Amino acid sequence: MKLYTTALMIFIIFLIALPSCASSNSEPSTTQNSKPVFDRQEKFEKGIRKVRENVYCAVGYALANSIMIAAEGGKVIIDTTESVQAASEIKEQFDRLVSGPVKAIIYTHTHPDHILGASVFYRQGIPIWAHERSIRQMNDQFSSLGPTLRYRGEKQFGEKLDQNLKTSNGIGPFLRLDQGPIPPMIYPNHTFSGITHFNVGGLTFELHEAPGETYDHIFVWIPELRVLLPGDNIYKAFPNLYTTRGDPPRPVRAWIQSLDDMRALRPEYLIPSHTEPITGEAQIQEIMTAYRDAIEYVHDSVIRLANEGKSPDDMTEEIKLPLHLRDHPYLQEIYGKVTWSVRGIYDGYLGWFDGNPSNLNRLHPRESASRMIPLMGGREKILKEIQSAFDRKDIQWAAELSDILLSQNQNDHDAREAKSKALWQLGLQDSNWNARCFMLSSALELKGQYQKSPKLKINKDTIRDVPIEIIIKSFPERLKPEKTADVTMTIGFEFTDTGKYFTFKIRKGIGEINTLQATEPDLKFVCAETHFKELLTGDLSPVTAIASKKINITGGLKNLIAFKSYLIAP
Repeated sequence: MKLYTTALMIFIIFLIALPSCASSNSEPSTTQNSKPVFDRQEKFEKGIRKVRENVYCAVGYALANSIMIAAEGGKVIIDTTESVQAASEIKEQFDRLVSGPVKAIIYTHTHPDHILGASVFYRQGIPIWAHERSIRQMNDQFSSLGPTLRYRGEKQFGEKLDQNLKTSNGIGPFLRLDQGPIPPMIYPNHTFSGITHFNVGGLTFELHEAPGETYDHIFVWIPELRVLLPGDNIYKAFPNLYTTRGDPPRPVRAWIQSLDDMRALRPEYLIPSHTEPITGEAQIQEIMTAYRDAIEYVHDSVIRLANEGKSPDDMTEEIKLPLHLRDHPYLQEIYGKVTWSVRGIYDGYLGWFDGNPSNLNRLHPRESASRMIPLMGGREKILKEIQSAFDRKDIQWAAELSDILLSQNQNDHDAREAKSKALWQLGLQDSNWNARCFMLSSALELKGQYQKSPKLKINKDTIRDVPIEIIIKSFPERLKPEKTADVTMTIGFEFTDTGKYFTFKIRKGIGEINTLQATEPDLKFVCAETHFKELLTGDLSPVTAIASKKINITGGLKNLIAFKSYLIAP
C-alpha cells in the first residue's frame, strides 16, 4: 500500500545532509582548473587523535568527529557520526585502545551527522544524554519539507560531484551515508536544561545548555581533565550562522553567550565535533575569543544598520569582518559566509520584508522579465551582453542576465547553457565548499547531467522509536488540493498496543488531525503501532497484513484507493 510510504518523507528532512557515494558526472566543458582558489585545505586524515591520556578523537571517518573519554571500568562516547559503517570502524579502533563497555553516550546536538551512528555504541540500559529540547527537535525535523531539503542538501554537499571537484566538505572529509536502510533513530533517555552532571569512573561530565548551531545544543566540560567538548559551536571555519540547505534562523545572540560560557572555563584541551582538537589554554582562549568576536561583530552590525534603515542588500556590501578577524585561520569562509549570515540574522529578527514598499507586491519574475527584455533590446541583445560579460570575466553578471531570460522561458536552451557555464566558473572560483558544491551541482543540472538521489530507504527498525503522532500528523501536509477540493472524508486510526486514537478529516482541500476516536469514519485502520510501521516501510505487505489480521481495515476498497490517491507521494 504505497499510501503509507508517506512515512519516508518524515525522515528525509532529518537526513538531508547525508549523501550517498559520489556518482560520476561529466562536467560542463571548461578549461579552468578544478582546484579551489583558497589554499588552506584541511587534510582530515582518517585516524584516532590522542588528545591526552584517556581522551581520543576520531577524525576523518565521516563529516563529524566522534570522541571517547576513557574512565575506570569503561568509556563515554560523545557524538557518533552519521554512519553505522563509520561508527563501526571508530568503535573497533576505540576498543583496541580502551577495554571495557560504553558507560554513556552524549549528543552535543541532534543533527544527523552526530547521532545516526548511535546504534553501534548503544546497548539496552546505557544512558544517552542530551538537552531536553532534543526530542522535540528530532521530531520537528520529521517534516513534509523533506524532499526540498534533501534536494538542496545534496547540492550543498556535492553528492553528485566527482571527487576531484571536492576534496572535503570544509569541516570534514565528506558526509557518509550507509548503503541500505537508514539506521535506527536512537532517542536520548536522559535529558536536562541549564546545567547537570554525571560521574563515570571518577570523572565528572558537566553538561551545559549552549544554544548555537541548534536550539538543543550543549557543551561538555570535564573539570578533572580540563577538557571541553564544544560540539558544533566552534570549528575551524567561519560558522554556518545560516545554511544554504535551509533551516530556521539560528539563535545567534545565544551562540555568543554559549561561547562566553565556554571561555570562562579556561580549558586546556578543546575537542570540536568537526576539525582537529586544540591543546593549550592560551591558544584556545585566543581562538574562542576571536570566534565569538566575529559572530558578535556580524550580529551587532546587522542590528545597527537595520536601525539606520539599511536593507539586507546594503548590509552584505557594508559588513566585512575587521582585518584581524578576516585573516584568522578559524574564521576563513570555507563553510559559513558573512554575507549569508547577514541575511540570516536580518530575516531572523525582521522577516522577509526589507522595508522597501515596492517589494510588498512585487511582480512575478516572469512578468517582470517580459517587460524588461524588450527594454533591454530583446533576447538576442541580452545573449550578446552575456557573452561580453564572459569575455570581461564578469561572471556573476552573466549569471544574473541569464536569469532574466530564464524567468521568461525556463526552457531557453541558450540561457540555460550560459547560466550553467557561469555557475561552473563561479563554483570553481569559490573557496566556500557549500557555495562551490551548490553552484557546480546546479551547473550540471542545467545541462541535464544531474540526477536526483533516489528516495532514502527506511525499514521497521529505522522508525521503531519514532512517535506515531509524528507519522500521522504528516498527512494533512500531503493532501493534493486539486484532488480534494470537493472531498469530505473521515479516516480513523486505532492503535491497540498503545490505546491511541487519531482522526484525520479531509474537508475540501484541508486536512485536520485530532486525537479523538473517529465517529462513523469512512475508512478505519485498527492495529498495533508496530504493525502499522511495518506496513509503512514495506516490511509487512498489505495482503499479508489483512490476511493475517495484523491490520484490520474497514470502509471498503473504494475509499482505500481514494485515500491513497489524495496524498502526494514523498
